[in-house]
Amino acid sequence: MKKTALLKTSFREIKQSKTRFISIMGIIFLGVMVFVGLKATGPDMTQTATNYYQKQKLPDARIVSTLGLTDNDINAVKQVKEVETVFPRYTKDLAISERNVAVKFVSYDLKEKQPLIDYKVVSGRMPEKSGEIVLDDLAQLRGHYKLGETLTLSKEDNQDQALRKDRFKIVGFVQSPEYIENTSRGNTTIGKGSLDFFAVIPKEDLDLSTYTEILVSFKGLNSIDSYSSVYKDKRVAAVTSVEQAMEKRPEQRVQEIREESKASFDKAQKGITEGENALKDAEAKLQSSEQTLSAGKQELAQAQAAYTQQITAAENELATNQLTITEDENELAAQKSLLETKQNELAQATAKVTEGQNALPGLQQQRNELATSNESLNQFVNGYQSLGASVALLDRVPDELLAESIADAAPQLQGAVQSLGAPAELTTAINQLISQPERSNIAGVMGVINSALANLSGQQAQATEGLQTLDQTIATINQSITQYNDGQQQLDQAAAQIAQAQAQLESGKAQLAAGQAQLEQSKVEGQAKLNEAQAKIDQGQTAYDQGLAEFEKKKTETIPKLNDAKQQLEEKQKELADLKAADYYYFTRDDNPGYSEYEDNAKRISSLSTVFPIFFFLIAALVSLTTMTRMVEEKRMEIGSLKALGYRNGEIAFKFLVYAAIASICGAVLGLFVGYYLFPTIIFDAYGQLYNIPDFVTPWYLSYSLIGILVAVLCTAGAAMVVLRIDLFSTPASLLRPKAPKAGQRIWLERIKPIWNQLSFIQKVTARNLFRYKQRMLMTVLGIAGCMALIITGFGLKDSISDIVEVQFNKIWHYQAIVTFKDEASEQATQQYQEVLDKVEGLKKTMPLYVESLKTTNNSNAKQDVSIYVPENPKEIDQFILFNDRQSGDKYQLTDDGVIINEKLANLFHYKTGDSLVLKDSDNKEYKLKINAIAENYTGHFAYMSPVYYEKIMKKAPRYNTEFLLFDQAPSEKVEASIGKELMENQKVLNVSFLSISSDALDDTIHSLNIVVWVLITVSGLLAFIVLYNLTNINISERIRELSTIKVLGFYDNEVTMYVYRENIILTLIGIFFGCFFGKLVHSYVLTTVEVDMLMFSPTIHWLSYFYSALLTLFFTLLVMVFMHRKLKKVDMIEALKSNE
Repeated sequence: MKKTALLKTSFREIKQSKTRFISIMGIIFLGVMVFVGLKATGPDMTQTATNYYQKQKLPDARIVSTLGLTDNDINAVKQVKEVETVFPRYTKDLAISERNVAVKFVSYDLKEKQPLIDYKVVSGRMPEKSGEIVLDDLAQLRGHYKLGETLTLSKEDNQDQALRKDRFKIVGFVQSPEYIENTSRGNTTIGKGSLDFFAVIPKEDLDLSTYTEILVSFKGLNSIDSYSSVYKDKRVAAVTSVEQAMEKRPEQRVQEIREESKASFDKAQKGITEGENALKDAEAKLQSSEQTLSAGKQELAQAQAAYTQQITAAENELATNQLTITEDENELAAQKSLLETKQNELAQATAKVTEGQNALPGLQQQRNELATSNESLNQFVNGYQSLGASVALLDRVPDELLAESIADAAPQLQGAVQSLGAPAELTTAINQLISQPERSNIAGVMGVINSALANLSGQQAQATEGLQTLDQTIATINQSITQYNDGQQQLDQAAAQIAQAQAQLESGKAQLAAGQAQLEQSKVEGQAKLNEAQAKIDQGQTAYDQGLAEFEKKKTETIPKLNDAKQQLEEKQKELADLKAADYYYFTRDDNPGYSEYEDNAKRISSLSTVFPIFFFLIAALVSLTTMTRMVEEKRMEIGSLKALGYRNGEIAFKFLVYAAIASICGAVLGLFVGYYLFPTIIFDAYGQLYNIPDFVTPWYLSYSLIGILVAVLCTAGAAMVVLRIDLFSTPASLLRPKAPKAGQRIWLERIKPIWNQLSFIQKVTARNLFRYKQRMLMTVLGIAGCMALIITGFGLKDSISDIVEVQFNKIWHYQAIVTFKDEASEQATQQYQEVLDKVEGLKKTMPLYVESLKTTNNSNAKQDVSIYVPENPKEIDQFILFNDRQSGDKYQLTDDGVIINEKLANLFHYKTGDSLVLKDSDNKEYKLKINAIAENYTGHFAYMSPVYYEKIMKKAPRYNTEFLLFDQAPSEKVEASIGKELMENQKVLNVSFLSISSDALDDTIHSLNIVVWVLITVSGLLAFIVLYNLTNINISERIRELSTIKVLGFYDNEVTMYVYRENIILTLIGIFFGCFFGKLVHSYVLTTVEVDMLMFSPTIHWLSYFYSALLTLFFTLLVMVFMHRKLKKVDMIEALKSNE
């Protein structure tokens, strides 16, 4: 019953003091959230990665050999009892000039599912037939290729024909558990020295004689956390077993190659011998052909001479006959010429005669027509004369008879006119005479008749003259025809004579032609025989020439090939004789790009979980103690009443413990819910740009949950018990009376009169109150200093992390690239390498170095890899690297009596200047080096020494296998790729590394860490707000009667608020002051826990970080003041002043 009542009062107390309850719950919430959030993030990251590795079947180890791997190697690995799965595969690194990228081609089995490396398909699908390819998702993200495009290799890209195809269709993009890092795909010996992405193709498309890699998984490791020490120990043991099982394989592999090479050498020697014999046989055949051809040419020359002699005699005889015929032809030609002349003359006459003959009928016709016309004219003349006579008779008729005579004569006159066809004029005149028988008309008719007679007479004269002319022309033509006929007869006789001579000539010609034809036939027949013989000779000559040309060509081609083959055979035989045992390399997951770095990042987060939560819980305990103290003081009379009513101390304490426990458990549970999800998710998302591990898991961890809840309860319930210990043992009577106010005391400031007298009343009250409540002052200062320290630590971590890139890659390292050389290189390769460097624009200087990796021997710490650098010219090394003391800035020079090491290495093993650094090589031979200086450096371990000191310690001269490249200014990414490609094509160069790549990768990591730091800063700020709010709220609650009193005295609201806040501001400034020093200590401690062995953060905190931290703390102080001002305005002064009654 009692407990029920106490429980009710506990819950009633929660309801009545929500602000106090929520503040306790809030600060516990922050503490538990930060604790479980940071604690769980590291395991969540490793568990997520482990799930991904297990799901995608990431192998535990990878075996590579310098002489390739065979089935014998696979069988040897399978014999190891720890081995579960063995998966051989082919790989080939090729540079694709089409996109200027270096790609690792990996084989894929189309027929059977791969036992290891299950690719995660991001888009598209896996290859299903030859000629298809899937690419690393990074190729898609960087914009190199798209789904459905064709990847094309040029002949130069695929020179050794390692790939059977030059074109592949992109059918998908995948992610591989081998490459969890988004920035790197490892190094290569082609292109610019680093891989851009990988590609998966059917193994049928790869033409390699031996396997490139053997992937191995071990029994029992798939179910273990991949980053746990158990996994690493078992893996080391399993890899050691594999190495032991493979101990004999290096020599066996060499023997296998020698046996395989012997058959190929014999075959090559046989080919060389056969080639030489073939050349000898061909040369013998050519010599035999040449002899046969010479004999044939001699026989042909004799036949040609006989033929020429016979043909010449026949031609001479024919020439004589031809001369006779020519003379006869000349004479006949002369006669023909004369005949032709006469014929031409006759032909000309013939034309005229023909013309006359042709014209004669016409002339005759004209004469006849003209004669007829003349007769017609005579008839007209007679008719006109008769008509004239008749008209003249009428003129003699007397006038009285004239008309009658005319009338009588009219028919006769009209008939005469009509018969004559007289012209119209005469007809008119006659008709007029008949119609007008007058004498004057008779004269008119006579005039017309006389005119017509005169005209007719003229025409008769012309016709007579024309007849005479025609008669003469006809006579002339007839005479010409007679002469022509006589000439033609004479020509016909001459032509007959010429024809007879021509016949005789043609007969001679025919005989000559027959002789000529016979000669020609003889010539043709003879020439045909000669031609046939010549053709055979020519054919033989052509065949001989072709054979000779082919022989010479074949000889020219074959002899160098045979010589090259002999040389290559000798070289290969020499190489085989000098062939050393194969080097087998055993790689684990730690060698995969990004695998170890992912673990380091998880460890960094886990390291933070050991520092920040402690301070959060300490501050929570401090604030809880102050809060519970105030609560117990407020409930002093209630405790007295309960004791008076008979409640035992444990029962009374139960009420306060329930209150504190509920607040802490609620805050803790809420902190578990938020912390397990929020922190890991934010931090993993921050690292999402670095890694491509999907399906992040956020499980709850029972141990962390119990620790968080237990510490939370201890912070509150423990604080309650500490506060209750006095009141519980006090008497009820003393508890029921209010506490006597503290006696006034003079503070030390009052004794300093010059200062005290200058202070105002309010300032003096503030000073007295500060020292009056010493516990509250101490708690406030400690709380603010703690929050200030956490904020400074957050900003300081940001400074320490961000400074690395700038300081390391700009201040300390001045060079931009590192070129690594092969162990053996010809003079020609060295010369070509120097020629390439000479052509590089902007290259300022180079520095050859010898670089070797050794290990430390100190057993107190984990063994560290230390890189030994031996510059060729120590006096110029300061142009490439700055050796200086981080704190003093003093610069160091390399000397011949010691080494310069980095600061992180010195801190790990507590080395000082003058100490000895002991290192050992792979043969476990130890070397003792004197430390001359300790230089600033933030990544990796090094020891720089001069060539003289190296030779003194190592007992051998350094072989310079590395070179630093220093440019006038940092080259662009495109220029770096071009330079890297040119250098990697040189036979001397093993690898080219540009610092920009390392800088970008480190910058990405730092960016992710900065996000984590900002989360911590935010949470620290929230903690500062809660702490300030809680402490201020307690301060006001304790002094509520005092504040009510001054309000009653007439103080305004702002003055009442400042009455309290002057103290808070002063305490805040004091807390900020001490928080700066405390923050520096916390920051230094956090750095030592967050740093990994190979990395050092800058311990410097920027002044701006102190300023921002102070500004943020002041901001929260002022923000709390705003909230409290509202509360003070609502204070019920009467109730507050009656609180002790």
